[in-house]
Amino acid sequence: MLLITRIGRCAAALWLMVFTFGENAQAQAYLLPDAETYLRERTPNPYKPIGEPVGEYVDLYPSMGQWTLVFEKDGAKRKVRCKDIWGFLYKGVLFRINEEGPIPVRLMTEGVVCYYENGFAHLRMLRDDMEYATYDVGNAAYLSKDLKGPIVRARFKEGDTRSASGRFNVEHPMLDHLTRCIAEHEEMDTIRQCVVDFESGLLGNK
Repeated sequence: MLLITRIGRCAAALWLMVFTFGENAQAQAYLLPDAETYLRERTPNPYKPIGEPVGEYVDLYPSMGQWTLVFEKDGAKRKVRCKDIWGFLYKGVLFRINEEGPIPVRLMTEGVVCYYENGFAHLRMLRDDMEYATYDVGNAAYLSKDLKGPIVRARFKEGDTRSASGRFNVEHPMLDHLTRCIAEHEEMDTIRQCVVDFESGLLGNK
């Protein structure tokens, strides 16, 4: 059981591309069938309604071998299998569905690379207004080249070219400074700082 906390003050000043936590946003969630829907309709306002409104997020649990989201609207609960959607918005935050699981991951930044964190922990923090949360399923951090690209675990072992993360590293050599910084670290502050430094050019990538 690992721990995810909110972004530390040391990185906050540079974290300009983060989608805000949205504590004061309406709790409505919106289902997104595909990336095109989100990319076509989004604006600088993260709380713009995009997709199908499904009410408040309630839970995420395994059912018949599939991770299933539960929402509640007008007193009626609705179950949605993660594998049946591309992602969803909740309190102004985008969650994509990672094919490995399939399980949700929270988009933290979108720049040269997209950086995500564990969806189980972040959904709990957003729903319950918590400062930190633990999780037992999935990984701490993930990357994708863009919002349409495949999501991989943010753990990069030197010489690995066979795992999904290793292949991602080979396919995107322009991210070498970032992946070498992340390497096999599991500490969230370290990984977050690598992303911040990479996007701001402090790793020598620009």
